[in-house]
Amino acid sequence: MGLVPETKIRILEALDEEQAHGYLLAERLDLSHGYIYTHLKELRQEGMIEVVDDSEDKKIYGLTENGEYLLKALTDRN
Repeated sequence: MGLVPETKIRILEALDEEQAHGYLLAERLDLSHGYIYTHLKELRQEGMIEVVDDSEDKKIYGLTENGEYLLKALTDRN
């Protein structure tokens, strides 16, 4: 197992493509809602994602600059 769990990498990749709320991410990645929110909370605490919009009772998540750097480092395997 790598330093960053595969599920977190998949979440970062999804948010790199498009900002989204947790339910949409869970649906797209075929994960349970509880599982996705656990990872979203951890990624926020680690500074990899942030809430970019909190309207209509839905938190929309996006990558932070650190999240972009981490994703690039994890996916650039030359």
